[in-house]
Amino acid sequence: MEITNWGIIGPGNIARDFATDLRFIAQPQHIKAVLGHRPETTSEFAREFQVPDSYTDFDQFINNASVDAVYIATPHPQHFEQALSCLQKKIPVLCEKPMTINADQSRKLIAAANKHHSFLMEGMWIRFLPAIQQLLSLINEGIIGDIISVKASMYYKAPHEPGSRYFDPALGGGSLLDLGIYPIFLAHLLLGRPITIKATGTLSAEGVDENCSVLLQFKKGQQAILESSLLLSQPEIPAEITGEKGTIRILHPWFEKTKGLELHLYGENKVLYPCDWSGHGLYFEVQEVLNCIADKKIESESLSHAFSLEMIETMDEIRQQINVTYDLYE
Repeated sequence: MEITNWGIIGPGNIARDFATDLRFIAQPQHIKAVLGHRPETTSEFAREFQVPDSYTDFDQFINNASVDAVYIATPHPQHFEQALSCLQKKIPVLCEKPMTINADQSRKLIAAANKHHSFLMEGMWIRFLPAIQQLLSLINEGIIGDIISVKASMYYKAPHEPGSRYFDPALGGGSLLDLGIYPIFLAHLLLGRPITIKATGTLSAEGVDENCSVLLQFKKGQQAILESSLLLSQPEIPAEITGEKGTIRILHPWFEKTKGLELHLYGENKVLYPCDWSGHGLYFEVQEVLNCIADKKIESESLSHAFSLEMIETMDEIRQQINVTYDLYE
């Protein structure tokens, strides 16, 4: 069986989860090269995962690393240039969410993927988790009827300390792009593109959103009520999808390894659909990437370029309404 050689750009915590999860894929996976900012952390990652080639210079990586695909896990503002260079070299790209800092950058990456016929997918990993697959199956079966509303939130009490990426505009800081993208994703997945967006937020001294609340309305009258915050610890609140016949709750932590789905049809007892899988769960999106590359596709039908573009367009509008700008990139 042919081995897939990966290049990893950004050897941080999420890249470690990614590298660890590769063992759950039947087809052999190997990390051939890693690119990092600091020599010590890059070398440490290379030792931990037995990576033969390590780099701290992007040009050397892009010109010398012999890889079949790259996984980009750097801070948000670095995604665009790194992904663009890989696509121009016809290297397939899996890029952590948000794929870019704004919609204009996403359009340029999508154009590059088409021009160079190279695969590109945003790393919205929960799209491929068994829990989300189960959710879509129940909804498509019409179990709860037409959806009326979606409610979802994500919080993380981030340390407000010097150098924190969460509060640094130069690093794409703020709750929306880092946390709010998960509720935004769920609303887009289930209801499509909103026709009305209303947002409010509170800004930090640095000018990024500490809290963000969003109300989305959709063409059939459905609505989504979404929140993100860097000031609050995550309470055990499920994501809630309410339909004509009942409600499905994705139990806490709904945005990763949930305990399961709880179905409550009106007038009936609750039914629990337990969820469990090995590892963190990043290997499900990796398998999607491998399948698409094998089929010579440049995008995933399950997480298309158009879908990623719609999400970032929604977040651009939210940022405009709450007065968050990233001047270096816009």
